[in-house]
Amino acid sequence: MPFFFAAFFIFLSLPLTAPLAAQERTIPLLISDHHADHLEFFFRHGRNTSAAMIVLDAHCDTVANGQYGLIRNLAAAGNFSRAGELAGNHNWIHPLTPAPLGTLAWISTIRGYPRSDKLEGFRRSLASWDRGIFAIFLSVEELRFLEIIEQTLFVSVDLDFFYSENHGPQDVFPVLDALFAFSSRRTGAVVWAFCLSRPWLPDDRYAWTLLEQCLSWLNSRREFRAPEITLFSSSRVDTSRTAEAFRAEGREVPALREADTPERIRALIGELWRRRN
Repeated sequence: MPFFFAAFFIFLSLPLTAPLAAQERTIPLLISDHHADHLEFFFRHGRNTSAAMIVLDAHCDTVANGQYGLIRNLAAAGNFSRAGELAGNHNWIHPLTPAPLGTLAWISTIRGYPRSDKLEGFRRSLASWDRGIFAIFLSVEELRFLEIIEQTLFVSVDLDFFYSENHGPQDVFPVLDALFAFSSRRTGAVVWAFCLSRPWLPDDRYAWTLLEQCLSWLNSRREFRAPEITLFSSSRVDTSRTAEAFRAEGREVPALREADTPERIRALIGELWRRRN
């Protein structure tokens, strides 16, 4: 494992014993390369609870997972790591249903409706599931009207949201503020996870910019714990159509490299890591 992240994974195995202020460092946090990594994270934090999930994403990721039964059996046995290996970036949500996930809210726009083809894909994929849940689409502006009854709230943020529908890096802070305001009104548990989704971004520079904005926002919120981070270290094989298109052209699937990490981003990650104390 590269040295930059080796120390972090060492401390992940240690208990957090330092006292925390009542309103600080209570929200579990994941920062990943791939959206499918959120499956394992949410399974681990959703045991013995009911959950609703808000997915901020340019894509709905609700394709039916052909490994549904096996993933559910592995999760029931507590083998979340193996269960997570069987999910792709396009079909990781389906295996979370019907438990712990009972409500799904997909957000792909700040205001207005998703593109008609995306909306039709969302509806069609949900209809193919063997088990139904309460699922809706809404905009960021409509989030304040959402009501959920489940005990736990999962917030899943795909940074490719900020490269769609004319969204951009300037929208990161206000959009995350809106999500945070909603989650802060909850009395139950809240779990957040972010993914970079580099293949769906135009270039490395744009990806680093979004990541810096995200990390800056997280550092401004004392409620988050030191994160689990799988950036640069994931062995997941991306099976999405986008990744397959790159391979068909003889090109590598785009990914950020740890060696290229800007100093500002290293500093921001370091600030978050220090929250373990």
